[in-house]
Amino acid sequence: MSKRLAGLAAILSCILILASCQSKISQGKDASPNKDPGLSEKQVEAKINVQQNGKNNLYAVNLVSGKLGTKTTGKVLTDTDCTADIKGVSRCKSKIKLADGSVMKVITPHNMKYYRCYNIGEKVTVIPGKDGQTYVRVNTSSKAS
Repeated sequence: MSKRLAGLAAILSCILILASCQSKISQGKDASPNKDPGLSEKQVEAKINVQQNGKNNLYAVNLVSGKLGTKTTGKVLTDTDCTADIKGVSRCKSKIKLADGSVMKVITPHNMKYYRCYNIGEKVTVIPGKDGQTYVRVNTSSKAS
């Protein structure tokens, strides 16, 4: 009988440990290098005029995943989910392959009426800014046509 209790206690301990680990991961407490290292979408949009995001070919973005240490070049792999809200602001989701081969995911809030989305295959420069802000500079004209 005591062997059964000891076995049951061991199984329950394992379950509790696994549940604790899963809870920490779901709360963002793991040290994964692909966790969001930047500002939240609300923080990004609070610092900019989203209607003018893209002016001078420079877009403030929400860095969703990936790691950016220094200014680097990249190539746009995807640009999706560009449906505009009631104010005309789209929050396009993009993947950008950086010069080191890593891929970062960004959300770009902008009004497509004024400034276009990224083109697949387009060359960009990705720039870390102050206070966790990240910028994507399009290397060609960003004016909407």
